[in-house]
Amino acid sequence: MRRWIALGIVALALGGWAAASASARTLHYYVTVSVSGPGHVTGSGDGGSIDCPDNCEALIKQQTYITLTATPDGDAQFTGWGGDCADSGTNDTCEFIVSGPKTVTAGFGTPPPPVSTFTLTVAKAGTGTGYVGGAGGIDCGPTCAAALQQGATIKILAIADDGSEFAGWSGGGCSGTEPCTVTIDSDTTVTATFDRVDRAPPLIRTLRGSAKPGTTASLRYRVWDDSGKSREVLTIVEGKVPIGRVVVPLGPVDYRRVYTAHWRVPAGLKPGERLFCAVATDPTGNVGKRSCSAFTVA
Repeated sequence: MRRWIALGIVALALGGWAAASASARTLHYYVTVSVSGPGHVTGSGDGGSIDCPDNCEALIKQQTYITLTATPDGDAQFTGWGGDCADSGTNDTCEFIVSGPKTVTAGFGTPPPPVSTFTLTVAKAGTGTGYVGGAGGIDCGPTCAAALQQGATIKILAIADDGSEFAGWSGGGCSGTEPCTVTIDSDTTVTATFDRVDRAPPLIRTLRGSAKPGTTASLRYRVWDDSGKSREVLTIVEGKVPIGRVVVPLGPVDYRRVYTAHWRVPAGLKPGERLFCAVATDPTGNVGKRSCSAFTVA
């Protein structure tokens, strides 16, 4: 029986897959090995060793070397390396630096039969940003597609950048927010959705105003939120008692503009100084600091 090997290296952070920073994924890579034909492959690196077909994977420190040695069984012959060891030809050893995803095949007795390959593609969606990584060459980041053998089972994980959160998977049989396992039976696209996390409250600044009793006052203010939208509650205060209130519904805002809301000044209101105050709330419920300015009833 022929048994083929694919060496797949996947970046796994020793601090855990749920790390909030992309730095956690760059410490080690998995090296996975399997053998085709009557023979075995051994190797060791900084972090682990391989003796395949019995022990076919190891977690090796990045930017270190691993040497693989092919040893035929009995009267068999080593027919050569493939993939990232193809340059080693029929030499019984192959050495490479563990610097990123790699694939290696090793044959004994006869050359390996051709295998069907399909493309796994990672797409990103949503208002946020993040990283997706996995076996077989997915490092998205820079590499968001990889050619993989039919029947390969690939695990991929998503890590949101600061200011974002991972909202979940879609496509390729993936769902939820946990690392997803994809079986490659055809060209497959998996989408990772990252949403922006809005933690900053809106900013609002009221402007001085005046009006006569019985007229319509223009309540002017500036407001801004990084989401581009806010809802404003405007009040006219006499002492500590509100005597007027205007609610401006949620809508687009631009701090370069001066916004105006209208308030009918009661006809019997005595002249004097009052306060015009405003509070803004963004779409996620963050409430900004209240701003107040003088409002004169002339």
